[in-house]
Amino acid sequence: MGLVTRFIRRFWRREDGIISVEAMLILPLLFWSMFASYTYYDAYRQSARNIKGAYAVADVISREDGDVNAAYVNTMYDLLQAMVETRAPVTMRMTYLTFDGENDIHNVLWSCVRGTALPKWSNADIDEIKPSLPAMPDNGSMIVVETRNTYRPPFFIAFEFSEFEMNNLVFTHPRVFDNIANSDPSCIVA
Repeated sequence: MGLVTRFIRRFWRREDGIISVEAMLILPLLFWSMFASYTYYDAYRQSARNIKGAYAVADVISREDGDVNAAYVNTMYDLLQAMVETRAPVTMRMTYLTFDGENDIHNVLWSCVRGTALPKWSNADIDEIKPSLPAMPDNGSMIVVETRNTYRPPFFIAFEFSEFEMNNLVFTHPRVFDNIANSDPSCIVA
């Protein structure tokens, strides 16, 4: 029994090879934390790009003094796609509306959609986003730009962090003219 006890004590006191064991225990955790950090960073970066793209499109439209036609809308969509630069398709909905304060009604003058997954707004369904819209003066006008994008993480990091929708709603008042005309037939609201 003494020989076995001495062997166990000697084995317990030995420290050679301990770094290899520690490395095998820590390296997977280290790599997972690096991948998780990058994935969360990438999600916040993508969210910031989406909102900046929506603000840029809304700002450009708010300064428009001419007619918004199909080529103009397509160019705004191309601008948004270039700014967002994502692994998933981007959808954009631009809507120009006025507010009737006497009847507390938003009237959609035109609404354009580029991409997929979003219908055009109409007078019948604009009330769906009424709680999200700011207070408007009577006969005031507003440009609403909505962007939608699916975030696809570059790494699977568990904890149910998978694809999710990024939705942005940006609104601004026209800066130059209070009535921005649209001649694109696909944007006319029936």
